[in-house]
Amino acid sequence: MAETLRLKSLPVQAGQGDAFRPYQPPKGVRGEARAPLAQDSAATGPAPSGWLRQAMAEGVAFPGYPRLAELSQRAEYRHMVEVIAAEATREWITFSARGTADKKQRLAELERDFARLNVRDVLRCMAEYDGYYGMGLLYVDTGQPRSGGGLEAPLLLRPETFRKGSLRAFVPIEPVWTTPDHYEMASPLSPDFYQPSRWWVQGDVLHATRLLQFVSRPVPDLLKPAYNFGGLSLSQMAGPAVENWLRTRQSVSDLLNAFSIVALSTDMAAYAQDPEGLLSRVEAFNRFRSNRGTFVLDKDREKLDLLAAPLAGLDRLQAQAQEQMCAVAQEPLVKFTGITPSGLNASAEGEIRVFYDRVHAFQETLYRKNLTTILHMVMLNLWGEIDPDIDFAFVSLWQMDEIDRAYLKKTHVDIENKNILRQGPSKKDSEDIE
Repeated sequence: MAETLRLKSLPVQAGQGDAFRPYQPPKGVRGEARAPLAQDSAATGPAPSGWLRQAMAEGVAFPGYPRLAELSQRAEYRHMVEVIAAEATREWITFSARGTADKKQRLAELERDFARLNVRDVLRCMAEYDGYYGMGLLYVDTGQPRSGGGLEAPLLLRPETFRKGSLRAFVPIEPVWTTPDHYEMASPLSPDFYQPSRWWVQGDVLHATRLLQFVSRPVPDLLKPAYNFGGLSLSQMAGPAVENWLRTRQSVSDLLNAFSIVALSTDMAAYAQDPEGLLSRVEAFNRFRSNRGTFVLDKDREKLDLLAAPLAGLDRLQAQAQEQMCAVAQEPLVKFTGITPSGLNASAEGEIRVFYDRVHAFQETLYRKNLTTILHMVMLNLWGEIDPDIDFAFVSLWQMDEIDRAYLKKTHVDIENKNILRQGPSKKDSEDIE
């Protein structure tokens, strides 16, 4: 049994069924030749319930791709996504060959073909889509025509099926234009359980091997249909923290704009018959209100007070709200905002090292599997075979400066000199001395 399994049999709690409704793609994504998924029409029913609206606000229900696209326009969401995507592809990868055979020529050819296919920028785009939408999809263009059903056939990584010189490009696809066509839902023992084997892409059906899926934060199986079989986006996770920051920032701004109020104590009964006179007196004060102005008061019946709200600690409260966003994105403040630490002996070196470890784990989670597939595709495209002795590794983000490199080189030289002195002169050197 595949995707036609009725989803209403899933054991969900009362009042939470809306969060498990299958994703409904925009018109035109799914073709008309195949039957729709079970209960897909339920997603076009009444407006979300109060519980679902609250769940979306708290970030525990899929808000939909249009809403996530709107969030990508805000600096707070965009910065946290772009920082991770840029750092994950900044130092990029290096190729290496095992064994004794000299494969410098092949390694150079791999680097040139990766540059031709723009793999680095394409994978940076995948990291951005993963941050904005929870999923990135990469189409493998081998020149196969869209008509005739050729795209539905699996793209096997074999010389017989992946012709030499057939790899044209890798095309990033936003998930809003896609939706699964077929996935196994009968047996959790199946290797493709809740894993789409075919995708709709704006009316075309593609086999999953032609559309590489990038997801760094997958959701449980029960939620996969609601998330279009993608994952949890960083924008959705950071929603509550960003909303708190925006509210705090605006509240501090409003308080600074009106932190002091001038109070005039006067005989209001004297203006009971002449309210215009009171307004004229207040207007006169506002007109001459400055450090060089003078306001004349009745000595016995009037008093002027300045009521000011305390501003101490507002900067710390605002900074804490900003740091909460960094906690969700797991980014140091200096990377997220460009604000350097303040105070005596303040340093962000330790935080940056931890962040680089986090980025390396992100690279392994999001890129390793699909990047290995891309490497094998490029090998078949260049040589018509997969070389098992060639592999890649992510270059470390933490790089030493010139002083550290010079000190390390000097240390190595000192160690070598000590080893030479410890061993003493060689036999040949002794004969030369004699």
